[in-house]
Amino acid sequence: MRETVQSYGIDFQVNDQNEFWGVPVGGSQPSNNYIGMTTATLLLDLRRMTGLKLGTFNISGVDIRGRPFSNQPLYVFNQVSGIEADDNLRLYELAYDQTFDHDRGDVRIGKLDLSRDFMGSDTAQTFLNASFSWPMLPDNNLYDQGPSSPLATPAVRVKYHPDDHWTVLASVGDDNPIGAGFINENDPWNQNQDPGGTRFHFGTGALMFLEAQYRTQAPVYAGTFKLGGYGDTGRFPDQATLEMRHKGNWALYAVADQVIAKLPGRETLSAFARGTGTAEADRNQIAYSVDAGLVLNAPFQRADDSLGLGFGVGAPSKILARSERRSHEIAQGNEYHLELTYQWQACPWLLVQPDIQGILSPSGGVVGDNGRRVKDEAIFGLHSSVDF
Repeated sequence: MRETVQSYGIDFQVNDQNEFWGVPVGGSQPSNNYIGMTTATLLLDLRRMTGLKLGTFNISGVDIRGRPFSNQPLYVFNQVSGIEADDNLRLYELAYDQTFDHDRGDVRIGKLDLSRDFMGSDTAQTFLNASFSWPMLPDNNLYDQGPSSPLATPAVRVKYHPDDHWTVLASVGDDNPIGAGFINENDPWNQNQDPGGTRFHFGTGALMFLEAQYRTQAPVYAGTFKLGGYGDTGRFPDQATLEMRHKGNWALYAVADQVIAKLPGRETLSAFARGTGTAEADRNQIAYSVDAGLVLNAPFQRADDSLGLGFGVGAPSKILARSERRSHEIAQGNEYHLELTYQWQACPWLLVQPDIQGILSPSGGVVGDNGRRVKDEAIFGLHSSVDF
């Protein structure tokens, strides 16, 4: 039946992810946690359906389960998992995609997750910590953690690749996917302010991305290198005086993915590195973040498996740290995270992934609700992903 409807340009995809996490050491207290996310996507190929030179339309929704645990009791800058979010059933993306110039370019318009196109590293997708998929800097500095899963924002994205080496991407969209205020002590992620994801907000400011990509054509040692940045026209609270607002924001970033070694059999070793930074220390919690890692592809000659070791650091604003010292509080320093993970492709539709993470100096030495400094954390997880 599915093959029949696909022949008419209709496809329906479902992915279900489940994770169990244990934190026996560190944080404000030991904890065990479950989180899950089911994503359903309907895709319509309008060209196949009508015979006209039209594009594709897709609509997707997510069902998020479990309770977020990275804010409390872990108190970390960034989520332990990329699927960690407030418990909601919500609209995800609603988009129309049209190619042009003999498929060298395409335009995508609708409610978009911009992390799909910008600031990403293909090699880093092996890891579970959210900072490897969406960097720590925009996650902490933009409204509602930025337009990244499970949030999408009204936007237009243009992609053009004039040849096999170069690709240029640009987008403009609303900078506030939820449409709520920047700070909400009762709901830090603000996702419960729009639990269904049906709000199309246009009132805070514009978020603009620009990125250039270069791909090498080496048959074995392939690589991709990206350079880009974003600008935001909205208003952001001062890191020392929250009542004060600053107009505008920006950041720059660079990403490198490279195959660095061809090993016996089917094994290859890939590396990635990404740096993000901003000079606007008065309006950003994170001044810069860096993440890097190594991934062994096809370990033990298993073609679809991967073994990864990753590292990351996030540095808070010096203005924020200075303000905390003046208030006789512990000044936040750098947060460091490590991750060792293995992706086991049990069968074509099932991925199982054991994972170990270590967080050193959570949020740079923050004090928890119990009045004591949050300890370094050892985190053990098991992730599963099923494609229907």
